[in-house]
Amino acid sequence: MSSGGWRYAAASIVGTSHLKFGNPCQDANDCHEFQLSSEESVLVGVVSDGAGSAKSGGEGAALCCKTFVDLVSDYVSSGNTVEQIASDTVLFWLEIIRSRLSREAESSSQELRDFACTFLGAIVGSTCASFVQVGDGVIVVSDSEEKHYGHIFWPDRGEYENTTHFVTEEQLQDHIQFDSVHRRIVELAMLSDGLQRLALDYQSQTAHHAFFQGLFPAFEKLPGGRSADLSRSLGDFLSSPRVNQRTDDDKTLLLATRRWAQNDSATQGSRSSV
Repeated sequence: MSSGGWRYAAASIVGTSHLKFGNPCQDANDCHEFQLSSEESVLVGVVSDGAGSAKSGGEGAALCCKTFVDLVSDYVSSGNTVEQIASDTVLFWLEIIRSRLSREAESSSQELRDFACTFLGAIVGSTCASFVQVGDGVIVVSDSEEKHYGHIFWPDRGEYENTTHFVTEEQLQDHIQFDSVHRRIVELAMLSDGLQRLALDYQSQTAHHAFFQGLFPAFEKLPGGRSADLSRSLGDFLSSPRVNQRTDDDKTLLLATRRWAQNDSATQGSRSSV
């Protein structure tokens, strides 16, 4: 088991509308757990959705995810903490991401807008977490034993219907949502806009508790770290008729929990004392 007690899984699946035309999935995700020198565990999760109109949106989303994880890894390995992350920190990171997308576009003789993608990022420490979002999609968390789920930011829509904002935009700083939360996050869900209709109640602007309450129990008997088996199961769920009847878009779901971490530690302690 990872020392932070996190269990996580994720899947990005191509939508049926893209399959019709032989287009690849334009969603991407990544999730890692890092250890600070203080032995604190830090979980970083990221989800990115390439713009449907961007011919290299999927490549942009993948590069966006990799770059963010690399930046957070460098940050925590340098002795920095989650509590020190501020809005200026994430603006700096997103500007680096935009710069790398720009270089990728230049090297392939494309425009920056061809790599347009949204961004969801979460950095979760022991008692503090930082969240950042550009565009739509949603981050949902629980910090209670009652399994109450709430969103961090409501999906950011653009000026017109079915539009949103992307990390490639010139006025990127105007569309960054950031929050630093000083409480212990127990469960984390991150999803692209293809799942919003299933996971959110638009009338009340709340998360569908039943949707999330049905997902996390699958982690209880699993070892710590990333579960390849559960990631495949999430992919099967996202490809199921139940989901495809509600959405034809690409869809990503990233789940992480440490709800059972204390129980695991107690069990390990009792075993070692025998």
